Amino acid sequence: MKTVTLVPHLLETLRAYPATQCFWVAYSGGLDSHVLLHALAQLRSQLNNELRAIHIHHGLHPQADHWATHCQQVCGALAIPCEVIRVNVRIAPRESLEANARTARYDAIAQLLVPDDVVLTAQHADDQAETLLLQLLRGAGVAGLAAMPPVSRLEPGWLVRPLLIYTRAQLHAYAQQAHLHWIEDSSNADTRFERNFLRHEIMPLLQQRWPSVSQIFSRAARHQAEADELVQTLAEEDLHSVASNLQGFKNLEGFENLAGFNNPAQLFLPALARLSPARQRNVLRFWLKKLGLPLPSTVQLQHIFSDILTARVDRQPLVRWHGGEVRRYRNHLFAMPNLPPVPEVSHPLTWTLPQPLRLPLGELTVNEVQGRGIALPAGTELQVRFRQGGETFRWREHQRVVKKLLQSAQFLPWHRPFIPLIYLENTLIAIPSIGIADGLVAQNGEKGWEIQLRLDI
Repeated sequence: MKTVTLVPHLLETLRAYPATQCFWVAYSGGLDSHVLLHALAQLRSQLNNELRAIHIHHGLHPQADHWATHCQQVCGALAIPCEVIRVNVRIAPRESLEANARTARYDAIAQLLVPDDVVLTAQHADDQAETLLLQLLRGAGVAGLAAMPPVSRLEPGWLVRPLLIYTRAQLHAYAQQAHLHWIEDSSNADTRFERNFLRHEIMPLLQQRWPSVSQIFSRAARHQAEADELVQTLAEEDLHSVASNLQGFKNLEGFENLAGFNNPAQLFLPALARLSPARQRNVLRFWLKKLGLPLPSTVQLQHIFSDILTARVDRQPLVRWHGGEVRRYRNHLFAMPNLPPVPEVSHPLTWTLPQPLRLPLGELTVNEVQGRGIALPAGTELQVRFRQGGETFRWREHQRVVKKLLQSAQFLPWHRPFIPLIYLENTLIAIPSIGIADGLVAQNGEKGWEIQLRLDI
């Protein structure tokens, strides 16, 4: 590949982003990113955008400091500003170090962006082929087999991979013709890592038999991306048909931000049951992704169908995984982040009016009002407890059973253990969203505190 071949292609790619203030090059110092940086440097006179480089210092390699210095020197020679950002990569058993480093890297890059900034990375056709193989070996669906998209969101900007049509050999030829000097990361030869094993052991064998295997796999990934677009379109349509509204649920304040056609927090099971099993699984994955929840495994997804969708209407089944859970109540399916442990009923909390009080699942606050609310002076110390059974509440001239009040107020069953019960000297005087005990409501012209409960749901 002649050195000039890459430059016109990049220019065409970059001109698709006229509103971009800055193009950031994710520059590791290796061959691929050095080629990208050098080619972009040739285009500065033809662009009205700032060009900057960013180097992520992971601190995982003994030569990491040397690499950062090398990148700064290369950028200095090209008159390209270079940001070196140090990140802390989580190292934990049973977690992929590669995946954690990638997450830390992109999180750090996103912090530098302003709206419409573009980050350019140097993944190429061989990287795409390896990604496709890795996803295939993990049993991924069409979304995973689509591998790396050429363009994706990296809030608040964009992540663009302009080199996916080029092979590693083509980039190497460019680097030699341009007399570039790059870093060789010794860890890239360590075949204990899955990607390196594919790169050094499997891909060479495939290339012997099929010399164009990288381009073939990249083409297959593009086909899968098109198929995934159709799958997502169908899922969007199905979600509209099975999305539930909040009618009949009075105390779902925490769900209001999620509810609605764009991000429905619950699904209507009779409507979901009318879809085929494949479309049920598809819309369920799409729904959970729209809610920002991590996706369950295939086994966990199957449990949702076998344990929840088929359960009797009076049951309250639960499927939980790391970062999310799905529950059923009557004919509705709810999804949410993992709830915290149920509060200890033997350890009441002290609440001094009018200070806010953090709860296991939310927060209590008060507003000063006139002629309503709870009539107590500022500085009053209250106790906040959680239901343990048998509580009663003197309200509207009757002694009420708290369990039945919470049911009548239509709190969801899994939220009821988190509803704070407010006591004064061992007497239950208020239940947020339900009422204040007789004799403690502020009268006309009297100052009171209006209690507000926010649940983190």
